[in-house]
Amino acid sequence: MSTARLLEHHPLLARLGPEQLDHIVAAGELETFGPGEVVVVEGSLGDALYLVLTGRVEVAKGGHPLARLVAGEFFGEMALVEPAPRSATVTAIEPSFLYRLPYIQLQALLRDDPMAGTALLVEVVKTLSERLRHANRLVSSVGHLADWLAGSLV
Repeated sequence: MSTARLLEHHPLLARLGPEQLDHIVAAGELETFGPGEVVVVEGSLGDALYLVLTGRVEVAKGGHPLARLVAGEFFGEMALVEPAPRSATVTAIEPSFLYRLPYIQLQALLRDDPMAGTALLVEVVKTLSERLRHANRLVSSVGHLADWLAGSLV
């Protein structure tokens, strides 16, 4: 299956027109990982967004698993804002096809096809907003648990 066919079904790109999708396909590359292969390492330079097209990957921080991502999800979105150290290690847990969009190529895409680049960034921001709401709920739950524990110890 072609990269374009794989990408057109990814939720992050589903709203793009054929020409915009072609520009994004040309901006990145398809990468293949086998089980146990490391995609990115915590602390290394984060310079690309990765879309999970097939397979599953595990996100871990300090050796502790945080999440498992499947087709239709993505990681490395912070690298779209600015290249900075990776906050986690990502490892394939089954054969996986990932699409890698480098920061530098996204900058060129924003210059050459602002509609495609902006559409991609809007979808990334929507997902980041959902993730932040989820994290806020978790922090709130931990706070309530801490309050409860503190009250039961008195």
